[in-house]
Amino acid sequence: MKISVVIPAYNAARFLPRCLESVFAQTLKPLEVIVVDDGSTDNTAAVAEELGATVLRRPNGGPGAARNAGIQFATGEWIALLDADDLWAAEKLERQAACIRPETVLVYAGVRNFDDHGTHGEELAIDAIAARKMLRYRNPIATSSVLMRRKAALADGGFREEIHSCEDWEMWMRLQRMGQFEVVAEPLTDYYVYPQSLSANPAKMLEGLDQIIETTLLAGLQGFNRWAWRHRIRAVQLCSAGLIARNNGLKNEVRYMFQSLCAWPSPWWEPRRFALFAISARNRLWGRLSPSHI
Repeated sequence: MKISVVIPAYNAARFLPRCLESVFAQTLKPLEVIVVDDGSTDNTAAVAEELGATVLRRPNGGPGAARNAGIQFATGEWIALLDADDLWAAEKLERQAACIRPETVLVYAGVRNFDDHGTHGEELAIDAIAARKMLRYRNPIATSSVLMRRKAALADGGFREEIHSCEDWEMWMRLQRMGQFEVVAEPLTDYYVYPQSLSANPAKMLEGLDQIIETTLLAGLQGFNRWAWRHRIRAVQLCSAGLIARNNGLKNEVRYMFQSLCAWPSPWWEPRRFALFAISARNRLWGRLSPSHI
């Protein structure tokens, strides 16, 4: 197995020591570790070089462009993607490599969520058949958990560089048409949750959705079926935006949840949206009526 690790990094100097420590501790050693400095204004490149990574420097172009640069530079047959603020369990690459078959193009795994106060929950990865179905309306595959075949990624054009959110989701949708996905359900990736991350910005997430929904998520659908899926997808993603707003103490939580119900009001589609809206409305009302607000 020849595995190249590709880490896009923008002003990530404070994260890289723990990130790279987890990479160099792998029980299956990668062929190379490539950090793509995406126009950082801090000492990201210097830290990465000091810790033993190969560094590519490029003007800031976003995560998709940085990953593409790393993939094109890499010499391994397989690409392990890792964001600079995330970590791996020591056996991550070894466990995933054991799953690979001749038709495999992508292997993913479960994640643990952590912040500056420690770990707070883990998510087992869903099975590959369910994940491929779910990709139509939601991204169940964490980028930093992915090991993908380099040839397949390049053959399908790599990441769309004009998209700065949901670009990974868009890539998985295209890759599933090129081969099989495999999964290690256990959480082998630690995902860092903090307010400044792109994933904590619901507006950016919805902006990315607008860039991929017509060209990728609805590809091959026509007529009423296309119209219905457009509304179902938007309903799910608006609900996700509401959860992001809630978890990060942002405004518009209730508005996103309400828009989700308006986009597709059927209680048979993702029914938990109704419970989440009720919780959001209750929290907002309780906040207005609590003594601190009187």
